[in-house]
Amino acid sequence: MNRPTGTDRQPGTARRTAVRTGIVAGAVGVAFGFLLTASGLGDYYTIHNGLLLRDPYMYLMIGSAMATTFVGLLVLRRGRGTWLGGRLTLPRNRIQRRHIYGGAVFGIGFGLGATCPGMTVAMVATGGLYGLVVLVGLLLGLWLRGRVEQWGTPVTALPTRQHLADTAARDA
Repeated sequence: MNRPTGTDRQPGTARRTAVRTGIVAGAVGVAFGFLLTASGLGDYYTIHNGLLLRDPYMYLMIGSAMATTFVGLLVLRRGRGTWLGGRLTLPRNRIQRRHIYGGAVFGIGFGLGATCPGMTVAMVATGGLYGLVVLVGLLLGLWLRGRVEQWGTPVTALPTRQHLADTAARDA
C-alpha cells in the first residue's frame, strides 16, 4: 500500500486550486477592466493623441503600471509564494526571431488602430463600435494563425503541455 507523502496532493486539491485560480483571475480581470476604462485608456482619442505625442497621459499610465509591476514582483519574490500558494517563476527565454516579428506586428497594429488587445476589450465593453471591429479582426487573426500553424507544422513539432512545463521548470 502506498502512503501519501508530503508532496502528494490530496484528492480534489487540483480542482480546488483550479477553482481558486479562476476566482482570482476573474477578480483581477474585473479590476483591470474597471481601472482600464476608468483611466480613459479604453477611449480611442486618448490613445490616438498619445501616439501622436499630443498628450503624455498614456505614457504616464504605462509608467505607473510598470512601477506597480516592479513593486509587486519584489513583494512576490520576497514572499513565500503567490496568492494561490505557488512559487513565482518568471520565464527567461532567449529572444527569437518570432518575438521580433510579433513585436513589430503588435506595434504596427497598435499604431494603425490606436488600440491594443486589452484596450480593445475595454472599448467593446463600454459600447465602442470601433473596438468591436478591432476585436473581430484580432479574433480572425488568431484563428488564421492557428490554421497556418496547423498547415505548416508537423504535429510532432508542436509543443506539448509537458514540453512547455519542462521548459518553464528549466528556465526557473
